[in-house]
Amino acid sequence: MSPDELRLVSAVRALAANGELREQRKSRRLRLREVADSAGASTSTVHRWEQGAAEPSAAAALRLAEIFEITTGAA
Repeated sequence: MSPDELRLVSAVRALAANGELREQRKSRRLRLREVADSAGASTSTVHRWEQGAAEPSAAAALRLAEIFEITTGAA
């Protein structure tokens, strides 16, 4: 995994820990099912991520970064 990917994983996991993933989803007008399908997870898993009750895997975090257009600022 590249350093940029590691930064993205950390950024997404920080959003999950802070309970901000739901706001990211809502601001993009996405349904829970849409995010779950795109991330390759169940709706209950995505809900746990949004609540900060679970941490997305590195692969899921990278998919979430793509879905929510999260960047590390390094380009």
